Amino acid sequence: MRTPTPAQLLQVWERGGGQSAAACGLLLLGIGCDEYSAEAIAALPLGRRDALLLQLRARLFGAEICGVADCPQCAAAVEATFRCEDLLSAQDACAASAASFEHVSPAHGFHVHFRLPDSNDLLALENCADAAAARRLLLERCVLAARRGEAPCEPRTLPAAVQAEIAQAMAAADPQADLQLAFTCPSCAHSWQPLFDVAGFLWRELHAWALRMLRDVDTLAHAYHWREADILSLSARRRLAYLELCAP
Repeated sequence: MRTPTPAQLLQVWERGGGQSAAACGLLLLGIGCDEYSAEAIAALPLGRRDALLLQLRARLFGAEICGVADCPQCAAAVEATFRCEDLLSAQDACAASAASFEHVSPAHGFHVHFRLPDSNDLLALENCADAAAARRLLLERCVLAARRGEAPCEPRTLPAAVQAEIAQAMAAADPQADLQLAFTCPSCAHSWQPLFDVAGFLWRELHAWALRMLRDVDTLAHAYHWREADILSLSARRRLAYLELCAP
């Protein structure tokens, strides 16, 4: 993995405007992961994708993350600080290396082979009308083969109980894809575990960074009549020094 330049980050920010978190995550990894092709990145299990995004986040904005969530009990804003490595699962590499997984349901007599959801699946689910349709489509895409006894069956015909078992098996095989944070409200002592969307969080950080960077470029361009490319090529330390010099 490499650290993208400011110019590359602004290009990605511009391209990703209005796109989903899944699409934006692919754009970010596309400029940070030289070891993968675009097709290979899109086919990574979501846990592996999130692990790479956490590594990229540490490179871009540091290892420490400050998060804020509203308490569902009293609506108070609760802050939490954690590090990127705290969110990395030891099972990530195992999930990334396996092409398929097996689930046996003795109680219902089904034998299922499935793969883990990836970014292509998330993009496909964006067109679903509701959550139920999304679950059906994800099952059809990720179940590679299913049979009851010796008779093959279509994924959509699997009983609801077996579908739930497959979902649990997917979560167990790729725990990195289901990140939950531990919050405790200091006002009412309520504790809860909100999901942490790495791609969405990193994109919001990039958006805030891009707006600040564009303001800096505007300030320096007016003061020194430099081109945007020249300003972006400056190191962060030198750019800050020039901003301080031209401040009123």
